[in-house]
Amino acid sequence: MKTRWCGLAVLSFALAGCAATSGAIGPQGYEQSVVKYQVGYLDASQQAFLPNDWALDNYAFSKHDGWKEKTGEQYRATRALDENGDGDISTGEVHKENIFDLRFVNLRDGAVIWLKVHPLAFSDSQRDLEVILDNYADGLAGTGLFEQSTLFGLKTEHTRHYTTFIEKKEGANIGSLGAILGVIEIAEVEKLRLDSTHRDSKAELLFAKVRYQQRVEWGDVKSSRWPVKATQGKNYEIRTGLLVIGYYDSASRFDSHLADFNGLISRVQIPEEALPPDNARPQIHDAPKGHPLTEPSGSPTPNKAPEPAAAPLETAPAPTPTAPAPAPAAAN
Repeated sequence: MKTRWCGLAVLSFALAGCAATSGAIGPQGYEQSVVKYQVGYLDASQQAFLPNDWALDNYAFSKHDGWKEKTGEQYRATRALDENGDGDISTGEVHKENIFDLRFVNLRDGAVIWLKVHPLAFSDSQRDLEVILDNYADGLAGTGLFEQSTLFGLKTEHTRHYTTFIEKKEGANIGSLGAILGVIEIAEVEKLRLDSTHRDSKAELLFAKVRYQQRVEWGDVKSSRWPVKATQGKNYEIRTGLLVIGYYDSASRFDSHLADFNGLISRVQIPEEALPPDNARPQIHDAPKGHPLTEPSGSPTPNKAPEPAAAPLETAPAPTPTAPAPAPAAAN
């Protein structure tokens, strides 16, 4: 099944080049190819990032080739965005890319942990992280085809109606990088009508802005909206991206893997050159009130998120078929 990130209007992103791989795994761990953030091993002797009940899903290992990123359609998607703001999507503005930097699946219950850098469109580069989190959660609610392509994968199931709750929202850090942390609860409306405390699943997400360089040709320097830096006779745009680190599981089992998730976050290293100039923990302006982002009613209607400039956010991986109720479809 071919996938285009155009289902939910949450936030738009531009693709910064079309790299063949998202990164590389070596003796010290993982290094992402664009931002150069690193993830260290929990057990370097076993090249294990998490305890042994977790499997690295988007890489395959062989004695001959070592770790190689999977390139099947379930791991790739198309991102289309009007990067230059001319109102048209040109051939050069449509790219296939890997949906995840790293994606781990728990072998016992199908829980998922993932990491992904999304290059931001220039028009979104100043967006507050709190607004990104709120739009993301708001975009998960509504009625329609139950698609996991934007949040949890590429599988399509039957129509359901979901509502979402932001349980927690606070400033955080990924190493020295300022971030926002949000915990989102997801509930199927029909079950919620019978039990107001019912929750199907939960996701904990970290959003943080990062900087990276992208080569720009001499002829495009004047028209670039990004700051441009000249290095050894070549020009590079200093762009802003969004690092997303997330964890998803059923509501009943969510707490059981939080220690694994937090341990992985503690091993993420952000290079100094990737820190944005305004790096700091964001201030929270609208604390969660414990109410759903969409109110259930007798005849549910779709909850529409704000219109994006183009393709929406895709950020989360797909639970395995054994996972409990996954959330509806943001951000690779």
